[in-house]
Amino acid sequence: MSHENTIETFADQVKAIPGGEHLEMCYSCGTCVSKCMIQQKLEPEYNPRRLLRMVMMDMRKEAFESPTTWYCSQCDLCYPACPQEIHISAVIAAVKQLAVEAGYSTPLSTVSVDESLCAGCGICVMACPYEAPHLIQKEVDGVMDLFSEVDENRCMSCGICVAACPLGAISRKGVSNKEIIKQIKVKKQKSIPSLVIFICDWCLREDDDLSILESYPANVRVIHIPCSGRIDPQMALLALRAGIDGVLVCGCRPGECHYQHGTDITTCKMSLLDTMIDQIKLRDHRVKFVQIGTQERGRIRQEIDSMLETLNARKEPH
Repeated sequence: MSHENTIETFADQVKAIPGGEHLEMCYSCGTCVSKCMIQQKLEPEYNPRRLLRMVMMDMRKEAFESPTTWYCSQCDLCYPACPQEIHISAVIAAVKQLAVEAGYSTPLSTVSVDESLCAGCGICVMACPYEAPHLIQKEVDGVMDLFSEVDENRCMSCGICVAACPLGAISRKGVSNKEIIKQIKVKKQKSIPSLVIFICDWCLREDDDLSILESYPANVRVIHIPCSGRIDPQMALLALRAGIDGVLVCGCRPGECHYQHGTDITTCKMSLLDTMIDQIKLRDHRVKFVQIGTQERGRIRQEIDSMLETLNARKEPH
């Protein structure tokens, strides 16, 4: 039975869903908006305060079409700052659930699965912060087999599952393995170290920090990724194998990851990469993972300069 048949108002429907019960506690102070980076980096119309007012005013269609309903990644950076201690993301999730039930779908560019490559291992299911992938059974040539299937309305396009898939069966336009690998090209000079930087789209809050990335010469290649969890250790090894001197991976601080636990996943991957580098006896200090806080303005320059200085010292003849 649908919510509309049993509950009278839009606000009542939202409050009836676990997480949406705190809807009326919001008094539209706007603190959540000031803490969220989506409005600044992705969608100017993103505004949780405005969405909750739409719900209270029974503006169902407007709420379902609002980018706020679909772009919230449930990072909960806003939660500690909320004077009413509301999990705004949970209220938004309740609105999103009703939107999906009403036939609306996400505007995000989500991942897709190539079933000809999928082995049904379930690694993507374990890696996804949003429970978007799930395993299904299909009959192939008279034999039942397992495949991954992605719920597009749960997918937040972080790319973590793309990196997790061991067979490359999952892809997302813009951050597929082939598209990223193509960018690993640096103009190398004998006397100047070359550096590839994989940087999370969310760890730099200010435009001034982003402009720093563009201030370096051709020996430094910046590759933007949606989350540091998207990084594949193989990409760092490919860069080193191609003769690039160093690889710097930049992500969010723990507790500030836009995609919940992407930073934790990257930490595990970089630990694995360190082990691999030791086994193949590559020189140390060529790969580094740094976690940049949302308030650490200017730190990106310090990290890049420090990495280049270290690499330069190793290139100089002794």
